Amino acid sequence: MTSIRKIIALLLIVPLLSSLCGCWNYRLLEDLGIVAGVAIDKGTDERFELTMEIADAKSGKERMVDSHIIHSSGNTIFDAVRDGISIIGKKLYWSHTQVIVVSEEIARDEMINVMDWLNRDSETRTDIELFVAKGMPAKDIFTIDNSSGNIISFTLESMIENETSLSKARKTQTWKFANDLISPGISPQTPAVMLWDDSKEQTPMVEGAALFHDSVFVGFLDGADTKNLLFVQDRIEGGLLTFPLNYQGKKLSVSLEIFENQTRFETSWTNSVPEIKITMKTIVALDELQGTPGEIDEKLIAALEEAAQVYLKNNIEATIRLVQNQYDCDTFGFGNYIYRTESQKWKKIEADWDTIFPKLKVTVVPKVMIKNSATQEKTIFGGVG
Repeated sequence: MTSIRKIIALLLIVPLLSSLCGCWNYRLLEDLGIVAGVAIDKGTDERFELTMEIADAKSGKERMVDSHIIHSSGNTIFDAVRDGISIIGKKLYWSHTQVIVVSEEIARDEMINVMDWLNRDSETRTDIELFVAKGMPAKDIFTIDNSSGNIISFTLESMIENETSLSKARKTQTWKFANDLISPGISPQTPAVMLWDDSKEQTPMVEGAALFHDSVFVGFLDGADTKNLLFVQDRIEGGLLTFPLNYQGKKLSVSLEIFENQTRFETSWTNSVPEIKITMKTIVALDELQGTPGEIDEKLIAALEEAAQVYLKNNIEATIRLVQNQYDCDTFGFGNYIYRTESQKWKKIEADWDTIFPKLKVTVVPKVMIKNSATQEKTIFGGVG
């Protein structure tokens, strides 16, 4: 949110500065097109199509920040950026860009070119939030009927910042994507963005992950599998665990709120072939218990903890198998862990990692502990819900 405040401050302060000084070389606001966000698609004749959201300051009794959309195209991304100058009639200012959204086609075929442009452009920052548009052109994210007047780029940035309370997507800034791209034994990922239809209009929704093998997009994980991925990566900061429980002949529906998680890897070797053991320690609180279990005693707490452990083990191992069998990309970073902890052994298997990873044996050992379980010793009318 700090970057957003900086943009708003720039939009509001520069006109005041210009009124205090007549110096000809000030970069006045009216001479700049401040790019809040950009979508990159592939158009006709293999040309790049850019859809840019330009932040504006609206004058009046109350100064407000608004935005408008411009479209440009070019044979290269930089060519399309320059084309935007002729359309808007201003120099495009990239130092406060919040988000970049790419289409699946760009993610599959052109991510090296996208990262090369970002690396070479002197104005773009390295902390821009990166997204892949799921099932639609990237430009559709910016060209929705935006009756709320909110700047869509700011909305996307806020969404991914607040994903920690859900853990269904992981923020990936451009520096992180580039770092994973060149690091041994790990494949990059970005959050997925799509449009959600409510009763009145479409709004952006951030959920799931776009997976890459090297620089090539290979597919998506949904929100549930992305949460399992974040558990493996030790990136869980919040969210819920929801599962059914049969207890003393009663069917209960359980919601546990995640407060803390620690994930650790261990490597063992059999005939020079690695195996990974994932140990997890997860602290949760009992948030909801639907059913009629009676008193919440130590026996019930133990049953809830055991059920949560089984739930985590089964689901996380299923996600690992899914990625191994369907996408064949080490987005978990198992290879990178071996590279960092056993570099000499990694050198012997690095060339064969793409063959080893799909068959890698991975075992998940979770430990779930419920805290504050005695806050309410009895359920309301026999059940909490």
